[in-house]
Amino acid sequence: MLFVALRMLIGDTTKYLALCFGLAFSVTLITQQGSVVTGMLRRTASSVENVPQADIWVMHPSTRYYDERRAISTNSINRVRGVEGVLWAEMLYTGGGSAMLPNGTFANVQIIGVDRVSKIGLPNFFSSGNPNSIDPVDTILWDDGGSKAYSSVKLGDVLEINDHRAKVAGLVSAPRRFSSSATIYTTFDRAIQYAPSQRNMLSFVIAKVQPGFKAADVAAAIQKQTGLGAYTADDFYWKTVEFYLRNTAIPVNFGVTMFLGIIVGVAIAGQTFYSFTVENTRHFGALKAMGASNWTLIKMVLLQAAVVGTIGWGLGAGAAAVFGMNITPRSTIGYMLTPHLLAFTFAVMSMTVLMAALVSIRRVMKVEAAIVFR
Repeated sequence: MLFVALRMLIGDTTKYLALCFGLAFSVTLITQQGSVVTGMLRRTASSVENVPQADIWVMHPSTRYYDERRAISTNSINRVRGVEGVLWAEMLYTGGGSAMLPNGTFANVQIIGVDRVSKIGLPNFFSSGNPNSIDPVDTILWDDGGSKAYSSVKLGDVLEINDHRAKVAGLVSAPRRFSSSATIYTTFDRAIQYAPSQRNMLSFVIAKVQPGFKAADVAAAIQKQTGLGAYTADDFYWKTVEFYLRNTAIPVNFGVTMFLGIIVGVAIAGQTFYSFTVENTRHFGALKAMGASNWTLIKMVLLQAAVVGTIGWGLGAGAAAVFGMNITPRSTIGYMLTPHLLAFTFAVMSMTVLMAALVSIRRVMKVEAAIVFR
């Protein structure tokens, strides 16, 4: 009987393809929009990911996420280094400024200052130059942030950052951040010269944990002994993502599109599948006349729904994956297709075809065997 169910399904080629591609469209829409959401949220904390050497981030206790921070005393680094389990700790400055470009325009830039010796915090990919390029006086590394507006800056150009001279000694490319502003990298001491002056200038202390110690335990010890905020890199990453998730319109805006995708999928699958069942009513009646039970007919409908649902999900998820293959960390669109998202779309698709199958099952249950003689 199950073989007969498949022949009934595939035999009506038009409705079979309409079901598959209707579900595929819905799955593609949900998966694509969901991947854009996760990609954008990942970029909100990309600055944390860009320092993979750090196990722990230490900051002012009131800091809620990466881009909202309050400076701490430079003496904090020695206090962190004195905590048991800390292998090394380095200073990291991050702030904002205004840079006058060679073409006479201005650009808001993010200023990142790293330790002069270790250079921890610099990007890994250099288009030109190297980490030591920031050692000479007034030198910086330039990252245009993936924006064409700032791509005119070339190696050797001289910028003016908050009334200070800055020579571009290298071009780097870090994964794109949530904002599209350009970024300059230099030494910590030079960064605080570029930045507006204030009493405390240290943004973060980044630390590495000694082998045999757990990062979470060391972070807790730093908080207890110094009174500063200390989080593992993963915790600080998710702390930043959670802030944007809770306090911006990102999930709402894209959630509406995903919801519309679900509605479209339910409508197309329900209408087409029910129409398919109605047109095959005589066949189901014939099977009943031959002795098939209602349970057998229910299994046939569920099998048909499972087949079109699985094929539709595969086509939709595949299309979303192909779309994402052309998206790079520097692209304008943030895109991250995760296993969790694929599981979510599969669950949505399963519920969609199940709802469509239930409507059809109700119709099949009412079929009388005598219909074949009418």
